Amino acid sequence: MTGGQIEVSAAIFSNERDEILICRRGPGGNCAFLWEFPGGKREPGESFEDCLMRECREELEVEIEIGELFMRTDYDYPEYSVRLLFFKAKIRSGVLKMDVHSAMQWVPREELERHEFCPADRDVVRKLAQEKRSAR
Repeated sequence: MTGGQIEVSAAIFSNERDEILICRRGPGGNCAFLWEFPGGKREPGESFEDCLMRECREELEVEIEIGELFMRTDYDYPEYSVRLLFFKAKIRSGVLKMDVHSAMQWVPREELERHEFCPADRDVVRKLAQEKRSAR
């Protein structure tokens, strides 16, 4: 690893059918065309929560409400390491738009593992796939 650590906030959105929103990256980088959860890199002085609200506004054109921290994970890619905080979140306003991703879809929880995710997201995918549907 040569490039230091990147800190990332990501959102786990679920809809009324308990499907999870996933986004497919575009070309470039070591995760090109792999699936991920929406979010992005934290800027200096920014909280993880503020980062997630900004990223969802910039990349998805939605305003969100952040819930509980679902999982924290660290992963070492060859070029850098990444610390990811995954938050459960709800879309409060706006209509989802694909400004930076090549695809976006709502996936049943039990089908998440059928998609090829960025390596740093795979532990979260497993945990979500095993999680029982929450009582409403």
